[in-house]
Amino acid sequence: MHTLEESAASFATGVALGILLGVIAYKYRYLDGRATVVSVVFSGLYFMGGVGLYMASLTFFFSSSAVTRLAYSSKKIKGSAEREEGRSASQVIGAGSIAAILAAMYGILPDYRGRLLLPALAALAASNADTWAAEIGALYPGKPRLITRLKVKVEPGTSGGVTPLGSLGALVGSSLIGLIVLVENSLGLLHTSQVVVPYIVVLGWLGEVLDSLIGASLQVKYFCSRCQTLTDKPVHLCGEKTMKIGGLDWVSNETTNLLATGITALLGLVLSHFIIAG
Repeated sequence: MHTLEESAASFATGVALGILLGVIAYKYRYLDGRATVVSVVFSGLYFMGGVGLYMASLTFFFSSSAVTRLAYSSKKIKGSAEREEGRSASQVIGAGSIAAILAAMYGILPDYRGRLLLPALAALAASNADTWAAEIGALYPGKPRLITRLKVKVEPGTSGGVTPLGSLGALVGSSLIGLIVLVENSLGLLHTSQVVVPYIVVLGWLGEVLDSLIGASLQVKYFCSRCQTLTDKPVHLCGEKTMKIGGLDWVSNETTNLLATGITALLGLVLSHFIIAG
């Protein structure tokens, strides 16, 4: 087990790097003020897991930030763009907290590293896949369809809505985490078998599918009588007040992200047991 001093030093180094990155993220409106503070703390937790896990987390941050800005004006017209002031603290927590906690555990519990690495990377892959699915899927010319009822069309950006383009985006987002792990293994920055890379990619993609399923079945949904469409919003883009037709009020998009990444990490933990045993 790492000493308290070593863990504190790693956390402090990550926080220092997080402050530098946070200033850039805030300046260019990738994150709002509170989200920047949360990201700095997460940066410290990720760095406790070592350079390899930290680089994987940066891959998630930079690639998801870049794809969020892709064709932003077009997404804004559709109502599926992120806020101009950047992602909120709750979004950062929903997407990154599971992986950050697992990264810290990986650093301070060396005897369990063989079991913790895959869950941490799978959670990162799932979060990246979800962001890529949402941002690339928003460019699809048609309306998304609800994953649990494919005949039902929903507004772009509605949780549980899927498109062929979004599914492809999810695979790309997940594969980026797998690719950085492949490179880091070759450079000796991560100490794991290359056999875990396909598991990371598949788990990340499945995590995004799970996110859509939870979003479609548990997240609160409203119906706009004027436009005859489902939406996540109590007031539709057309200005019409919508009617709640299902879901749980407390299950927000961020809650959905947290549940999906948590379950993905749990699947990774189970798989890591069999990989080690094999």
